[in-house]
Amino acid sequence: MAEEKESLYTYIQKNMVEGALPKEFSLPSTAPDNEIRFADGAQDGIAIYHMADADITAESLKLLEELMHDISDGNYEGAQEKLEEFIQQNTPIAAIDEFEEFIMRNTSWIDPARLHQFGMDCIMSDQVDVVKYGLEIIEVFSEPDEALKEIIRTLGLCDEFTIFSVFNMLRWSNANDEVFAIAKKVHGWGRIHAIERLEPTSDEIKKWLLEEGIINDILPEYSALEVYQKADVRTLLTSQLTQDRLCLVAKIVNTLLDEGPVYGISAIKDADAMLLDFLSQVKQFKPDLTLYETVYQIQLAERSDEVCKACQELLQTKEAKEAITDWTQKGEALDIAENVGIDFLESLYQCIEQDFGSYWHKCEYLFQEDAYREKVVELFRQQVSQIHRTDQSEVRVGFGKEYEDDRRLMYLIQQLDEYPLCGADLVGCALQSPIVGNRNMALRVLHSWCEKRACTIKELSTELFEAVETLKSKEHNESVLKNITEYAF
Repeated sequence: MAEEKESLYTYIQKNMVEGALPKEFSLPSTAPDNEIRFADGAQDGIAIYHMADADITAESLKLLEELMHDISDGNYEGAQEKLEEFIQQNTPIAAIDEFEEFIMRNTSWIDPARLHQFGMDCIMSDQVDVVKYGLEIIEVFSEPDEALKEIIRTLGLCDEFTIFSVFNMLRWSNANDEVFAIAKKVHGWGRIHAIERLEPTSDEIKKWLLEEGIINDILPEYSALEVYQKADVRTLLTSQLTQDRLCLVAKIVNTLLDEGPVYGISAIKDADAMLLDFLSQVKQFKPDLTLYETVYQIQLAERSDEVCKACQELLQTKEAKEAITDWTQKGEALDIAENVGIDFLESLYQCIEQDFGSYWHKCEYLFQEDAYREKVVELFRQQVSQIHRTDQSEVRVGFGKEYEDDRRLMYLIQQLDEYPLCGADLVGCALQSPIVGNRNMALRVLHSWCEKRACTIKELSTELFEAVETLKSKEHNESVLKNITEYAF
C-alpha cells in the first residue's frame, strides 16, 4: 500500500518557530535542481500585479458543475479527479471569483455539508493548488470555529497561501486584527497582499506601516503607495518630525520614486508639494545618509524646477559636501559624490582592498579610470579563488554560498567588454564555469574584444582561442552553443 503523503498544513506546522515560519522556509519543490523555481507566492503575485484577468471557459464551467454534482452526491473520489482536471485549466487565483460565484449562485442544489467536508479535505492536501481551492470553498461559508480558524492562520503563514487565508479572514468579525497579525508574521508576497487589505484603524497599525510596511523579501515598491496612504505620510510631512521618523518617511518617498513594477509617485496628486515639504523637513537636520540619498533620488526624478532647485541647494552646501566626503570613506554615497564633483576613487579602492567581501560589487566605478582598472582585476584575481570547473555536462544556476566566487566572477567580466585582454585569464575561467550565464558572458566579452580589435579570436589570443575550442567540444547548453555560432567562434 502506498504511503500517505504529508499534508502541506502539517509540513508548515512542523516548521513553525515561535508562531511563525523562518525566513528561509519554502514549500517542498519537485523542480529539478537545474531549474529556477518560483519563491512561495511569486506566481500568484505576478499574476495579480502584472497579468490581465482571464475568464473561465465554458468547458471549465461545465467541469465545475460536474465537480459540484459529484460533491453533492458524496462522490468525493470523482470530485477529486475533476478538481485536478479543473486545476490543469485554471489557477486558483485566476479562477477565484468565478469559482466562488458559481457556488453562491447554486446553493439551491449544492449540498453544503458535503461541500464543507470536501473543502476541509482539500486544505489538508499535499498539493498546493488543491489547498488553495479548499480555502476558496471554506471562504463561502459563515465564520468558522476557532479550530478551523487556527488551521487557516497556520496555512497563511506560508507566502504561497497568505492571500487565500486573508480572503477568509476578511469575512471574520475581527477581520482587520487578523490581517494585521498575519502581516507581521510573513515577509514575502504574503506581506504585500496583507498590507494591501489592511485598514489603518489604529495608531499602532499606522506606526507599524511607517516602520515596516515597505520591508519585504520581494520589492518594497509593491507596498510603497499603500503604506504612503495608510500611514498618512502626507499629513506627517506637515507636522514637526523627529529625524528618525523623517528617515522612515524618506525610505517610503525614495521607494515611491521607482515605478518599475507598480504605480508610485505618479499616483499622488500633489506629489511636488509633498516633495517640497519633505525637503523643507530635511533642511532642519544635519546631513544624514538616508535623507540625502532620497534628496538625490528626487533630483534624478526631474520633478518641477522648484523641486530640483531645492534638491540642488541641499546637496551643494558646504556641510553636505563634507558629509558626502565622509560617507565615501566608507564606500557609501558614491553616486551623490559623483553628482556634486567629489573625487572618491582612491577611497573606494581602499575599501575594496581592505574588505573585499563587502565592497567588491562597487568596482564598476573604478573601471572608468586606467589607473585603477588593472589594480581591481588583480584584487579579483587574488580573492576569487574558488572558481568551479565543469565539463558542461551539467547545467547549474549557481545559487548558494558555494558559488559565490562564480557570481563575483560574472560581475567582474561584465565590466571588461570595453577593455580588450584586460583580465583575459579570468575570462578564460568564466568559460569553464558551471554557471551558464558566466560562459555566455565570457563569450560576449570575447566577441566585443574581437570587434574592437577587428580581429578573429585566434588573432586576439591563442590561449583564449584554445579555451573556446575546448568549450565547443564539451558544451551541451543550447544558449551557449547558439552564442558560439552567432559570434562565429
